[in-house]
Amino acid sequence: MGSIRSKIINTLLIVDIGIVLFCYLAGQRDWFINSQIAYFSSLVVVMASMYSYAQMVKTGVKNGAVTTSTNELLDKIEDPHGVFDEDDKAQVQDDAQDQDDKEQEKISTIEAMKKNKAYVSFYRIGAYAILVLGFLYLQNLKIFHMPSYMFGLILPPILIAIMLFWSSKTSKDNNAIN
Repeated sequence: MGSIRSKIINTLLIVDIGIVLFCYLAGQRDWFINSQIAYFSSLVVVMASMYSYAQMVKTGVKNGAVTTSTNELLDKIEDPHGVFDEDDKAQVQDDAQDQDDKEQEKISTIEAMKKNKAYVSFYRIGAYAILVLGFLYLQNLKIFHMPSYMFGLILPPILIAIMLFWSSKTSKDNNAIN
């Protein structure tokens, strides 16, 4: 995993250096400022999202929320309501109990936020604050340029997705060879 991280970081740095060189050689100061603020903001948002999701998965694994039994998972996917179970009477009682549990599980917004930490992580909130503040900064200086901003905003997620796809494909190919 450390190898893919270094490849992603190297790719992002090389592309950013390419953007800087392009803007310098073309003499486009506004393009440079807009693309760099958007690039950095987008990169921070993507990294914060990935980090908070990884923390959520680690917590779920630690708490036993993630099961490793593929048979249980397949049974849930194929028959989510237990229609084909042999024990119909027990299933009816379980369904009634599940309905009672659902009614008791009416939770508040704060409790829902605690359970879904990846959605409200401080990392992601801070990253989106950086994104909004960068946009407002450019608007305030009246140098906002939509095409260069969108270019800088879209580039990091696309690059990271391509690198992750490429690394998963090469790891599958390596596993097939072995």
